[in-house]
Amino acid sequence: MDVNLFYEVYFNCELKTKEKVYSFISETVCPDDSFQKEEIVKQLKEREQVGSTLIAEHVLLPHIESSQVKKSQILFIRLAEPIASWDCQTKDIHLLIVILLKENENEQIKRKISLFTRTLADEDYLNKLLNINDEKNFEQEIKRF
Repeated sequence: MDVNLFYEVYFNCELKTKEKVYSFISETVCPDDSFQKEEIVKQLKEREQVGSTLIAEHVLLPHIESSQVKKSQILFIRLAEPIASWDCQTKDIHLLIVILLKENENEQIKRKISLFTRTLADEDYLNKLLNINDEKNFEQEIKRF
């Protein structure tokens, strides 16, 4: 795991279901508060009901803005094995880019996250992230932004 101001990288995670991914995210956000963890999972599910978070083949972008989030951050979760069935329409997920925005975040942080999300429109960038098999190279690719 690499930690800097905004990014946390989890490479080759053994998360085999959507529920385990959401639990992992909530544990990362608020490890000591079970109420907050439940709220994070609930908010992630509610966001998904609004519309698909699939941004490219094999890539999901779960994202929430929440009072439960104490530090805005972006989590890169590269799965060791793809999740064959995320839901009835979303299959074969390899990478999750999770944006967690704390409620009432300052404009500078929002602007940085907004700039980052523009990079996700670059199909070549996403393909690199999907196809890099070395953790160090994966982290270096992310740190470019």
